[in-house]
Amino acid sequence: MEQATHSAHHLALILSNILLFFGIAGVAVPLLQRLRMSPVLAYLLCGVVIGPYGLAALADSYPWLSVVTIDDLSTVQTLGELGIITLMFMIGLELSLGRLKELRRFIFGLGSAQIIVTALAIFLIAFWFGNALEAAILLGASFALSSTAIVMKLLEERRLSNRPIGILCFSILLMQDLAVVPILVLAASFTGASEDSIGITLLSALGIGLCTVLAIMFLGKRILAPLLQSVSASRNAEWLAAFIVFVVIACAAITEAAGLSLALGAFLAGLLIAETEFKHEVEVIVSPLKGLLLGIFFLSVGMMINVEEILRQPFLLALSVVGIFILKAAIIFPLCLWFKVPHRQAAEASVYLAQPGEFALLILGVAMAGNLMPAHNVQFFLLVTALAMMVTPLLFRCAPLAAKMSGYLSKKPALEQDIPQLGERVVIIAGFGRVGQLLGNALAEQQIAYIGFDHNAERVQSLKREGFHIIYGDAKKLELWHRLHSDHVIAAVIAIDDHTATHSILKSIRAEWPLLPVIVRAKDTADMAALYDMGAKYVVAETLESSLSVARLLMQQVGTEDGTIEKIIKKLRDQNALANA
Repeated sequence: MEQATHSAHHLALILSNILLFFGIAGVAVPLLQRLRMSPVLAYLLCGVVIGPYGLAALADSYPWLSVVTIDDLSTVQTLGELGIITLMFMIGLELSLGRLKELRRFIFGLGSAQIIVTALAIFLIAFWFGNALEAAILLGASFALSSTAIVMKLLEERRLSNRPIGILCFSILLMQDLAVVPILVLAASFTGASEDSIGITLLSALGIGLCTVLAIMFLGKRILAPLLQSVSASRNAEWLAAFIVFVVIACAAITEAAGLSLALGAFLAGLLIAETEFKHEVEVIVSPLKGLLLGIFFLSVGMMINVEEILRQPFLLALSVVGIFILKAAIIFPLCLWFKVPHRQAAEASVYLAQPGEFALLILGVAMAGNLMPAHNVQFFLLVTALAMMVTPLLFRCAPLAAKMSGYLSKKPALEQDIPQLGERVVIIAGFGRVGQLLGNALAEQQIAYIGFDHNAERVQSLKREGFHIIYGDAKKLELWHRLHSDHVIAAVIAIDDHTATHSILKSIRAEWPLLPVIVRAKDTADMAALYDMGAKYVVAETLESSLSVARLLMQQVGTEDGTIEKIIKKLRDQNALANA
């Protein structure tokens, strides 16, 4: 009887927490958004209010508060982990193996440099302030990492995740996620959890991790597509959703068992599915869950913030948070410039990635469990991390100012007199025939600045008189691209008829500006795969798009619903891409 009563009470508590969360997600957060508050900050603030250090602390005196508060942080943190897993899965889904290969210089080069330099700087400061050697090393390693969940969510809110700055931040964050493995191995050796030497343990962990990743990618590419084809043939949406969840959880469980993070496994699952024609259908299924589950994670971070502790030592906490922001930004900015990132993007990235992140909470927890530093010190650094994550949405608003200030440091070559002054968001169009003119008109309708160039002098003069922003120039000359390219360029289009020249231009652009999204026009589907391999963001084949337009009109004529039409068109386009891969 007593056990039944306890079970009923436990169930009631779970239902109460679920009801409270959906109340926050469906009522409180939208109301705060109307006050122009970021959803991330709204969730964090709600976490502070309902958490164990907020109103829940008064529940003993006012029992009714237990209905609108949560004092069990562990349950919320477990659910919040699902939010990070879903986010990394969606990021993997939006990428491809070819794109990852293209970004390797920023992932392994810039990402590694950022971690090493930042960790070393923070280690020296922590050691100078009297922390033990092991504690100082772990503090440096943990604060060198940024918050993947918060940064990617805020970039997505601002529609920057697919822009060069979003891709740059993602590259650094992905390397940080990979670095968690050796950091945790290091922490285990400090606590005495490992009997082997640090070198042997580290090499063993890295070897197992690498083999696990390669095994998932090798087997997944050969097994996943046929299984997805079989499940989708049933035309049962529930079965497909269940299979996707199974794939994500299986990959996450395998990577965790190998000593890697759950999030990395989810990311690999997304990459695998991105290589199949079911990518868009899976996005539709998973996308609504991502926001809700991430909301739980942000809520759990807010619940960790102890307002009473902040009031006890406000100056020291504020100084620590600001100090970390300034130090990390001061390191990231010059490193980005060293890797030839434009000044504007380097300044924005240094602001966006200046906070410590969720992995710092994990590493500090390991340090406390192993008695590597006093509990009150760990609590202080956990509070610094949570506060820094909470301030990040406000910090994002400083990025445009930092980017503007960085412009004064940038020494760009003087532009030719006939190149018009460009705005904050600029598109370059190489080749200004009928396709280029259509694109120019479309961008002008959206009040997005563009600059086109063409090698036909008569056409240039004629189109200039019509009001097009166009100059005379040969797209094959890289010097012209250097003169046109600035920190404000958000995309480039190659719309010329010469296939050989198109390949040459794309190779040159990719070598100089690997983060710049490039859209390429192709006459037919024959060389689509080659252009994608060279680094094109999108390749549009005129014959394919004409055929798809006819198919769309035909389906409209026979009464097919618009949603079904778009799904079929996407499937046909993906099947064509796979056939030419």
